[in-house]
Amino acid sequence: MNFFRVLLVTATILFQPNLVAEPQHSGGEWKQYNLKQVLGRLKYYAFAKIAQSVRKGVPFSQEKEVFPVSCPSDFPRLADHFNCSFLESGKFGENPTPKESLTRAYSPDLSLPTVVPISAKWYEGSTLAGRGALFVPSKDGDKGELRLFYLNNGKLSHYVSGDTIVVFDWQDSELRTILEVKVDELLRPLGGREYFFP
Repeated sequence: MNFFRVLLVTATILFQPNLVAEPQHSGGEWKQYNLKQVLGRLKYYAFAKIAQSVRKGVPFSQEKEVFPVSCPSDFPRLADHFNCSFLESGKFGENPTPKESLTRAYSPDLSLPTVVPISAKWYEGSTLAGRGALFVPSKDGDKGELRLFYLNNGKLSHYVSGDTIVVFDWQDSELRTILEVKVDELLRPLGGREYFFP
């Protein structure tokens, strides 16, 4: 008798979708926005300040090498030649394969892949977003240059490439969401999409 009661309760829950709470957003996927919808999200991201920082710009002067790193599997593909090494300014100079270099020194005939750093220019001073900005010029086959702006803690605030501004929302060291906004020549939003991490 107890078995049939459990079976009845389980069947009721399975066939009554209103009883089961569904997540508001499915993690790991983009949510597309029209202009009205994206305007509703811009205040949360303080987009007016972000657009102003892009408009104002900074003088990039210091040569910088950034070693590329692989993105996690749940990380979305972003506008142009974005690399996950750009997510934190404090890790620009960290070569992700120091063991390979050491192995090569002792075994020069071993054919190990070499990590080619990305050539960029850095601005060390204050910006409207926080502190520091990086300029990555376009390469052969790439669409455009990247201008990246960092928060005071070294995390990436946002970047611009062509007609797209990409904004990052952090909670401590965890990336929660990414908002990608298409803009016109005056940096006014036209539409966009938002990525929710699982």
